[in-house]
Amino acid sequence: MKRVKHFLLVFSLLPSLLVAQGVPDVTFLGLTPDAQSAGMAGTGLAITDNGSTAIFHNASTIAFSQDVMGASYSYAGINKDRALQSASLFYRIGREGKHGFTVGFRHYKASDYYVNDEKVDGISNFHPRAWSLEAGYFRSITQNLSLSLTLRYLQAKGYPTTDSKGTVCLDFGATYHRNMSILDEMASWSIGFQAANLGRKLDGQKLPARLGLGGAIDLPFSMENRLQLALDLNYLLPSHYRHLQAGVGAEYNFLKYGVIRGGYHFGDKDKGVGNYGTLGCGINFWPIRADFSYALADKDCFMYRTWQISLGVIF
Repeated sequence: MKRVKHFLLVFSLLPSLLVAQGVPDVTFLGLTPDAQSAGMAGTGLAITDNGSTAIFHNASTIAFSQDVMGASYSYAGINKDRALQSASLFYRIGREGKHGFTVGFRHYKASDYYVNDEKVDGISNFHPRAWSLEAGYFRSITQNLSLSLTLRYLQAKGYPTTDSKGTVCLDFGATYHRNMSILDEMASWSIGFQAANLGRKLDGQKLPARLGLGGAIDLPFSMENRLQLALDLNYLLPSHYRHLQAGVGAEYNFLKYGVIRGGYHFGDKDKGVGNYGTLGCGINFWPIRADFSYALADKDCFMYRTWQISLGVIF
């Protein structure tokens, strides 16, 4: 009888134990998967020059990109023993590029852990992981408005003796973009909206569905100097995630090739990744773009000692 009680106790505590050990779950969808946005506190709902990484933020912004196609790869070292990798590409179809497609992939590795200090099915040191594969379509509806739809497949493997679980979800995006009557009408502003992660549960866990609204201002002072300002607001819907988080960021392009970034993320440390600042830099040497970001976070923040690097090409 005592053994049965012990078994029931361990079984009831297993979910919390697995989370404490860093087993991945659907919350990895809330991590910024590229260094450009990460350097600006994760903003990206209304930024129109994110290239292929826009699929992770708001794919409809690609319709207002100045580029025809592009691809990128990013790697993030998170809190010393976790990692997030992503790859993406996009292509605008036709001479005017009013519509096109984009695809992306994310892979998250949580902290390794030992299974009761013994081998389970030949495994002693397990590598918990989760990944997503996504494809999106974007289209300009009018001169100033674009829409997008993204389909995502998710899968997670949190324990060596359990089967990998999978599910699907949808993102819907919209962007309104206009030029401004300053700086020779080269300046512009954008408003972006996204309803993200709308779908079925993954292994009994609700997806972190959210509603996001963002704004961005682009101020090109000259061919060699440009300032972008961005603000994102996201409201997570499921009860155990429910909270409002925000990010504000800035990016300055100088001497045509150099880029510096900064921002601050506001969030709930119990339901999200908490509050932290960000710094970033980059080099744009057409067609190659390289970016780096670093999170300025306290030791008790999930983003502590998080750095990220991205490499992309655009045409």
